[in-house]
Amino acid sequence: MATTITKTETLVGKSIRRREDPRLITGTATYVDDIQMPGMHHACILRSPHGAARIRSINTKAASEHPGVAAVFTGKDVAAVGPVPCGASLPGLRVPAHSILAKDRVYFVGHPVAVVVATDRYIAADALDLIEVDYEPLPAVSDPEKALAAGAPAVHPEWPDNIAFTYHQEGGDSEKAFKEAEVVVKQRITSQRLIPTAMETRGVVAEYHGAEKSLILHSSTQIPHLMRTLVAMSPKSAAASAASSTSTPRKRSWVSWP
Repeated sequence: MATTITKTETLVGKSIRRREDPRLITGTATYVDDIQMPGMHHACILRSPHGAARIRSINTKAASEHPGVAAVFTGKDVAAVGPVPCGASLPGLRVPAHSILAKDRVYFVGHPVAVVVATDRYIAADALDLIEVDYEPLPAVSDPEKALAAGAPAVHPEWPDNIAFTYHQEGGDSEKAFKEAEVVVKQRITSQRLIPTAMETRGVVAEYHGAEKSLILHSSTQIPHLMRTLVAMSPKSAAASAASSTSTPRKRSWVSWP
């Protein structure tokens, strides 16, 4: 009688041969910057230099008239577009409505304020310098603990505090474990906010096919499936419910990563 033995191979503790090295060391890898489409335009984003500020006014006239500029967009131009969806889902998480471009207020350094679309990236970058934004700087905090203190400037005026969510995790009798431990080490560690998901600097090449109402994104990302879902679920606002939506159904959205 034959005996069958099923063996499951594990990769834990093994050295795995990398598959991406040959194209990287031979200079044959493809990056977002290598992707070129017929008639492709380039977009550059104007970002806030303030951690918190009101936007009194934005003057885009000079930028719009700059040779080679196809369009300039501000928060007012995309007011009918729904907020950017949140990729995280946590119990009790408060998610503010985050528009594609700031409307009347910026909440962090780097907050997108305007976008210039031009025939090439250099023209778009030059046109950014022609946009005039009148800011009213507001008190801001960059330290999480100071942001939780009483009287700290509110990041979002509609919230009474700066707490996004509270999460409690417990397992076993921790007090007993500390009490009976031979050695207890106390240490305060401060770490930077670091979430590197892109393999290269941020970049996206978008192909929208109007006849098919389909969208193809070439993005420097490690989360193509989540990106596809978020793009597909981007909602339109109630004001635009009677008009065509800017969102694209998931079945007509594709994301590729070079």
